[in-house]
Amino acid sequence: MKFGKQLEEYELPEWKGYYLPYKLLKRKLEDLSARTDTPRSQGSHSGRVGGSALEGEEAYTEADWLRTVEEEAMRIGDFVDRGIHGLEQQLKDLEKMIEGLQSGRHIEESIDENAPTDEEASFLELRVLQAVGRVSEGVQRLRLFAELNHAALYKILKKHDKQLVSKEGLSEAFPRLVKATRLNETGRFDALDRDLKKLSSASSKTEDIDASPEVARLIAGLGRTGVVGLTVQPASHRSELVLSFFLGSSVALFLAIGVLLCLPEKSPKTFSEAYFLTPIPVFRVVFSFLLILWCMGAVAKICDQSDVNHMFILNVDPRCRVTPEFFFARAATLTTLWILIFGMYVVDYKWKILPTVWAREGYNKRASFHFVLYPVLLLLLTIVGSLAPSTICRQRYKLAVLRSVKRTALAPLFAVDFADNMVGDVMTSIAKPLEDVPAAVCYLLSHHPQEEELVERFVTSGDTCSDTTHRWVVPLLAGMPFFFRAGQCVRRYRDTKECRHLWNLGKYLCSLLVVIVSRMDNTAMLVSVSTVATVYAFLWDVGLDWGLGARELMPGNSAEARNVDGESPKLSQKNGLRQRHFPRKVYWLCSLVDLVARSTWVFTLMPTSLVTGNIVIRVILVSVMSSVEIVRRSMWAVLRIEYEQLSNASGFRALLWVMGGKLEAAGLCALKAQYGAREAAFKGHSR
Repeated sequence: MKFGKQLEEYELPEWKGYYLPYKLLKRKLEDLSARTDTPRSQGSHSGRVGGSALEGEEAYTEADWLRTVEEEAMRIGDFVDRGIHGLEQQLKDLEKMIEGLQSGRHIEESIDENAPTDEEASFLELRVLQAVGRVSEGVQRLRLFAELNHAALYKILKKHDKQLVSKEGLSEAFPRLVKATRLNETGRFDALDRDLKKLSSASSKTEDIDASPEVARLIAGLGRTGVVGLTVQPASHRSELVLSFFLGSSVALFLAIGVLLCLPEKSPKTFSEAYFLTPIPVFRVVFSFLLILWCMGAVAKICDQSDVNHMFILNVDPRCRVTPEFFFARAATLTTLWILIFGMYVVDYKWKILPTVWAREGYNKRASFHFVLYPVLLLLLTIVGSLAPSTICRQRYKLAVLRSVKRTALAPLFAVDFADNMVGDVMTSIAKPLEDVPAAVCYLLSHHPQEEELVERFVTSGDTCSDTTHRWVVPLLAGMPFFFRAGQCVRRYRDTKECRHLWNLGKYLCSLLVVIVSRMDNTAMLVSVSTVATVYAFLWDVGLDWGLGARELMPGNSAEARNVDGESPKLSQKNGLRQRHFPRKVYWLCSLVDLVARSTWVFTLMPTSLVTGNIVIRVILVSVMSSVEIVRRSMWAVLRIEYEQLSNASGFRALLWVMGGKLEAAGLCALKAQYGAREAAFKGHSR
């Protein structure tokens, strides 16, 4: 295998572009070799690569090429030096934390003040051990980076000597550059490995065990690290391919269902659009649940890829091996069942595939008892698929989620941690899916085949529930999440005495008022209250939940850094600012999406009959609004967790230290921005 291909195979994807540009240097070298009349003396670095020089320009010379190699080698050496320095600093911090754990000092000050001390202290020790393992991973990755570039430097200088018939590359330049960059000094990495081994053996869970950090992690039940060395794990790559295939297939099947819905039905005289749509609340409840699963996987995936340690921030057991792929796999399986069963229902009702049962007792000749079996089967399969035992997501983790929901519902009686806070916010975004629950229950418990009275009731109100259910049960379900969240704000104020929790309480009281007013026949009051609640919630999202202000959103400020393309990448740590994890344009886009989605939120809390009289449009509107709010909340969750990691804005933990998601060697991201412009200019010579 040629070295260029070998280098690409072993490059770490997230560091791609920061290795020695072997192929570009090789191409320039071939151009120099092809131009036999090229001066072998001093030249201008501004000349063009490839072909003959432009008129009025000096040619790109061998001296320029060697100078470029030297600059790239020094850049890589600086990259490695800063990476090692960052790893050493992390080791010092971890050593202090382990000493504190061993002596029992400062545990109460360094953990979540609202969690049980014994459990949280155990979690903290596991997280420290996990951090030791991930620093070990960082050492391995940085060692590999140095070794690959050491080999690439040798190969490109050897090719220089061969093509230009010279001995200057290997005999003079290579020893000098290796000594200057210290790429051959593997003892620095060995010293880090020894320190890591000492720290991992100091944990109470691996005490007196002479083992590597990786073995110590396995002993403590933490599993292996994600990327250990050469490249992305094949299993991860395969899962991404399977997920991409499934998403493409699902989109195609949804389009196929759309085509089926548009095709003319058999026997139009007996076809009833209203009867056909009566089981939609059941299908919609299941679809909302599946969308939540997809969004949970997406949130975890984005956090993992952006170094946002959501597992630490949400206080998840460090031994929990639930990954985004787990959510995607469950969601993909259940979505397949949803598409299959809903598609069967559409085909069966429109073209009368199966014979009708008890049709004389129903709405018309098309009515049948067996149509209710489709949503019932889907509901049962979804429940079984969700509760099915898993070696990855064990029952104790599912029970932990239920306990969090219980604490949220009884908020004034329990202290609120960040995970419960997130659960409360997520519950406020499922107001419309919760309204579908009584509608689904009413359909399942109603007479089958559907009677004419029930079908007319569906045409009028969008479901088969009675007026009493609409008057009391639906508003109660729609308002409960906001009531629970308001209770959390009261408890937070009682525990912290901070006035911002009272302002947050006002936001949820406004939302509760929207639920109440939406049941009244006063359009002016509804518009006024909804507008105030929407603006209130939007400003709170952007300013307090995401921590975005003029410094983060306005271009040209002191927090701005530039990437290799000249765009605004991650906001840097400068003038006391912690580094943000996303480009500025992402924050602008999320703010715009949040405002638009918040503006449609009013429709999810008011009867659809106020919006349109067309039954099909009403069904589509409710489905879209429910989905939009779930997606918006998922987007909100990513930025909320990111800001909590950076600043501990809500004060949920006394410990500001957070182990990064991937834990790259500290300082490397800054180096990427620092040398990005130089590499961009270098690549420009090859065009």
